[in-house]
Amino acid sequence: MLAVALPLVAGAGAALWLGTAAGLIAAVVAALVAGAILVAHTVREADRQREVAERAAASGLRWLQALAQVSLSLSQPIDRNRFLRQITEALASLTSAHNVVLWELDGPAGLLVRRAWTADPSIGTMELPASLTLQQGGTGWIARHREPLFVEDISRDVRIMAADWALSRDLVAFAGAPVAVGGELLGVLTLNLKRGRLPEGNDRELLQSFAAQAAVAMNNARLFADNARLYEEARQRLHALQETQAQLLQAAKLSAVGKLVSGVTHELNNPLSVVIGYGQLLLSRGVPDEIRRPLELMIAQGERMAKIVQGLMLFSRQRKPERRAMDVREVIDPVLVLRDNQLALSSIRLETDFGVDVPPVLGDAHQLQQVFLNLLLNAEQAILGSGVGGRRSGDRIRVTTRIRRDRDGEWVIAQVADNGAGIPADVLPRIFEPFFTTKKVGEGAGLGLSVSYGIAEQHGGRLSAESSPGRSVFTLELPAAGERA
Repeated sequence: MLAVALPLVAGAGAALWLGTAAGLIAAVVAALVAGAILVAHTVREADRQREVAERAAASGLRWLQALAQVSLSLSQPIDRNRFLRQITEALASLTSAHNVVLWELDGPAGLLVRRAWTADPSIGTMELPASLTLQQGGTGWIARHREPLFVEDISRDVRIMAADWALSRDLVAFAGAPVAVGGELLGVLTLNLKRGRLPEGNDRELLQSFAAQAAVAMNNARLFADNARLYEEARQRLHALQETQAQLLQAAKLSAVGKLVSGVTHELNNPLSVVIGYGQLLLSRGVPDEIRRPLELMIAQGERMAKIVQGLMLFSRQRKPERRAMDVREVIDPVLVLRDNQLALSSIRLETDFGVDVPPVLGDAHQLQQVFLNLLLNAEQAILGSGVGGRRSGDRIRVTTRIRRDRDGEWVIAQVADNGAGIPADVLPRIFEPFFTTKKVGEGAGLGLSVSYGIAEQHGGRLSAESSPGRSVFTLELPAAGERA
């Protein structure tokens, strides 16, 4: 029995061992399979993470390349608007944003003005507001706080304006950054994006880098505009200074001519006195009729020349202003005598219409004669300067006086009208400015009308002008004596 039992026991142990070995093998195989699966999963996950990292690196590289291109463009001469549009286009391409807008701050108006933008064709440009206040939407929030803003879902953020409009186009994300330089806000850069397109991580910093580049461009453009404006102002001032120097030189020449005329008139006055005196003496002694007429003409012309000489002496004499009551006609007549012959030679007819019962004015005769002489010369030059004076009939200068009564009292109105070419509308507001003239160099100092304007104001009056093609009228208004000084 024992001999039989041992083999049985041995057989059972072998079976048990074999069973155990098989289990171990199965466990090892299972572990190997599980390890292989884990390794395969790990490899796939590593590949996925590598792909993600590569895509992120590629995306970052694209951002950096675009930013580098923008920086390169900034260093080259380029139109500001074109450069700002380049920034919005680059951001639209990098972020797949459907709407990228660069808003420029208009400080005095308190507005953010749409300066450059890139929009998806499905979003009409007219749907974008032309401007926003600093209180409107996320754009205004960025401007007020000068901080970037990133919103994943605009339906949950009350700071976003026109959310319904954006959501209807599936633009659920919003991003923006302030455009500032040296602590000064210049504008805001905003993006409207679809879900999942919101910049993350380093892309947000790169977005702010684009905003910084936009700030540099806008600031450079502003500095360039300021420099251009200052340069133009300096150029205009230099030109004005050169013109003033030329006019002062001309004024100095006129002053020298005045002194020369003063000396000449004194020299002419004595011979004229002899001519007139001996002519009158001959007439008083009785002469034949055939000689009387020539003597009368000689005396008349001599007296006319004497009046001209007296007028020149009056205008060339330097003396203190003296106010007295006088008839305006007495002031005008000597001026007309001075210019009558020259106007006749230029085929310009001189017409006068002096009103009746015109009261006297209180003023300085010498200064008022200067005003009327300037106005008469201005009218004469207006006709001759039109290129038709002396070549056609009908050229005329008309001098009139009348009285006007209103609630302020009585006014003496004197007008000098001509039928020249007229004063252009853009020139008319400046004709009383000192040294302003439309004449060629050497033809006028640009002082006559401005001096006349000042004399009128000193007399409590006013000098004005109105003009239309083919007609100009200068009006001198003076208070009647006793009304106002």
